[in-house]
Amino acid sequence: MYPHQKLEWTQEHLEERLAGSPDDTAARAELARVCLSRALYHHGGESLAASALQHAKRVVHDQPENAEGHVICGAAMVALERPDGAQRYLDEALRLDPTRADLHLALGALYRAQKDLHLAIRHLENACRASPESWESHLLLGRTLAERARQVGGTRLIERAQFHMVQALAREPSPDLLPVLMRDLGLLCLQTGRYHDAEKLFVRLRQHPRFSNAARKHLGQVAFGLGKYKGAIQHYRQFLEGVAAHAHGDDAGVLAQIGLAYLHLGELEKAREHCNKALLLEPGLLPARHALGCVLVEEGQVADAIKVFRDTLQDHPGDMISYVELARTRRRAGDVAWLQRALEVEVSGFDQLPPTGGDEAPRTVARRRISVLLEELKVVGPSSVSVILGVVERTEDEGLRFALWETACGLTAGHVADELGGRLREAGRCYSVGLARNALAAAAFIPEPALTAGLHVTMEDIQRAAVERRGNATDLTAHRRAVEAERETARAWQAILLLAIATRRSRSARELFSTWGAGVDAELGVAVLAAQATCGEPEAARALHRRAQERGASVVIDKLLAKVSPPASRGEPQPVGSGDIKCSACGRGTAEGAPLFSGTRAVLCSVCVSELVRDRRESASPESATCHLCGRTAFESRGLWRKAGIDACAHCLEFSVGLREREEVDRFLASW
Repeated sequence: MYPHQKLEWTQEHLEERLAGSPDDTAARAELARVCLSRALYHHGGESLAASALQHAKRVVHDQPENAEGHVICGAAMVALERPDGAQRYLDEALRLDPTRADLHLALGALYRAQKDLHLAIRHLENACRASPESWESHLLLGRTLAERARQVGGTRLIERAQFHMVQALAREPSPDLLPVLMRDLGLLCLQTGRYHDAEKLFVRLRQHPRFSNAARKHLGQVAFGLGKYKGAIQHYRQFLEGVAAHAHGDDAGVLAQIGLAYLHLGELEKAREHCNKALLLEPGLLPARHALGCVLVEEGQVADAIKVFRDTLQDHPGDMISYVELARTRRRAGDVAWLQRALEVEVSGFDQLPPTGGDEAPRTVARRRISVLLEELKVVGPSSVSVILGVVERTEDEGLRFALWETACGLTAGHVADELGGRLREAGRCYSVGLARNALAAAAFIPEPALTAGLHVTMEDIQRAAVERRGNATDLTAHRRAVEAERETARAWQAILLLAIATRRSRSARELFSTWGAGVDAELGVAVLAAQATCGEPEAARALHRRAQERGASVVIDKLLAKVSPPASRGEPQPVGSGDIKCSACGRGTAEGAPLFSGTRAVLCSVCVSELVRDRRESASPESATCHLCGRTAFESRGLWRKAGIDACAHCLEFSVGLREREEVDRFLASW
């Protein structure tokens, strides 16, 4: 997109050429482009940007319809931080030639400078499509996506930033930018947990004089992320030595990280020492405050730790790490009353907070605090139910009311499940139809081993229950009737428990049914089939249907099966490895080299996926459509789009693009 080879020589040559032919517009446009390249990508600075602007203005003056001249003027003004003038030139270029890659690159840079990252990303994506082999647009798009991720969060944005950084590296950018690119990509790898890839990048960067010391710091972050705390301390110390050698002073953030590393190693005295050093340099440093508070907790100085967290929250009310530690420390210290009062205060004041958006908005912070308190009250146990229910009426916000109700119900169900679990483990004495029904209702909260243990009711248990529950029989016939009645109760108990186990639909449940049901009688065998059908086994459902037909009850069984059949799972599109498979939309196959993604009813290639993502406005599906890759409807997805009769939802498109991008990043980093 821009020249990058022999720029100084080319500039001198073009200046000599213009000295002899001042009206050579082509040479002047090329000189402007060379100056702009040096300014943007080769440390040329404002003087070269001003030179580029001067020559480009002359080009525009001589040829008003020259789109390239307008683009260079606009890009140079962006570099000179003159957005209003840049906008005028770029708008004119957009009128003259809206498809130019360098135009969209300049617009992306302009909107990025104006902090409109959403619009910047759109133009930079257009630049990448218009000139896919140019590293400049991939580089700026990767940086803009990373900046957007810092604004709004989200792993997908970071993964996209990684992908475009890799695309820029793969296209062999200017050697001047290579170390900066390696650093940026390494930091993105740190954010996504690719510690080994980050380590490779920073080890190489350590050889570069300008970035060697920063690379040591980042290698410390890598080691810390991998749990190699001694290695992290070593790298951080080397970084601090390098900083001291350059007379820049200590780095408070690194001292705080050393303190955290010592905390993980259990060396509390050293941890506290480094946290205090960090706070002397930067009293408001959050990581140092967090680490110091945790050190004090580990040392048993609970009151001092609480003071640290409380003081931090006074300065930074939205700091959730300190709030989590404060609530957890209070709970561990047995101060449940504080948790209850805090919940009452947060819920009571919630409706009075301004309903503005944003990550640091008062309501957002309050909801996070309430979530923290509810998590701690869950640990306290069922005694918190009355407190949680008591504050439900103090807010009119339906979302918050639901969260409170859900927590209270979960605690109640958990308490009931604990009681039921104990009785299930004594099934021989406690079995009954009523208890089995309660277990079925609370099956989601009862551990599966407890449900399985409840199946074990022996003949001795039945005979003992016949005496204990029905009294001593006067003759043998009455005793046999009592035993048979208890046997029927035990069968019903086991049948209902089988259904309770089946609702979990686990692999262990399926294995249990295949072995446990082998020796049971015919009636209990029906319960085993019902449990297997609930787990989604089609052969069991067919067997039940055959038995129902024999008794003329197939309609009843069909209705019951419809109620207990597991819902259709939403599969993810899977990459197609090999074979004679073609795209359902365009007919491309594996021979054409385009990656294919297979769904439930169709196959799409990466080219069609990219076109659907690009042309969403023009390719919306009808409201009645369902995704051919996963089966989602328009109500279950953020949108559906159609290409050649094949519908794909937003989730599947994003998943497919992300999968392809992750694979490319994996391949590049593995071979680089």
